[in-house]
Amino acid sequence: MWLEIFNFLHFIGLSFGLGGVTIATIISLKADKDKDVAKAFIKIMPAMVKIIWIGLVFLIISGIALPYFITWHLDKNMLLVKHVLFIWIVIFGITIGLNSRKMKKLMIIGEKEKPSLEFLRAKKRAKAFSIVNLILWYLVAIISVFI
Repeated sequence: MWLEIFNFLHFIGLSFGLGGVTIATIISLKADKDKDVAKAFIKIMPAMVKIIWIGLVFLIISGIALPYFITWHLDKNMLLVKHVLFIWIVIFGITIGLNSRKMKKLMIIGEKEKPSLEFLRAKKRAKAFSIVNLILWYLVAIISVFI
C-alpha cells in the first residue's frame, strides 16, 4: 500500500513540476511579444511557482521513501544521474527566483522610463535559466521511464 501511495505522490510531483515549468516557460515566451500576456504573466506567476515547488517537495518526499518499498531492481547509475539533474533543477529554480525578484525591483524603480540595461540582462538571464530548467525537467521525466 505504501509503495502505491508514494509512487502516486511521485507522479503527482512530476506532473506539478513538469507541467508548471512548461506552462510558465510557454507563457513567458508569449509575454515577450504581447504586453497583455506579460501583465497576466506577472499576476499568475506566483501561483505557478507555488505549484512547481509543491511538485518538488512531493518528489523529494516520495523520492526518499520509495527505495524502502520498491522490490524490483533499480538501475543505480540512471537513478544517480536523475538525482544530479534534479539537484540542478532546484539550483536553477532558486536562481530564477532570485533573478525574478531582482527584475521586479528594477521594474518598480524604472517603471516610468525605458528598461535599464541591468533589467534587460536580468530578463535575458531568467529566460536562459528557464529554458535550461525546462530541458532538465524533461530529461528527468525521460530518465524516469528507464529506471
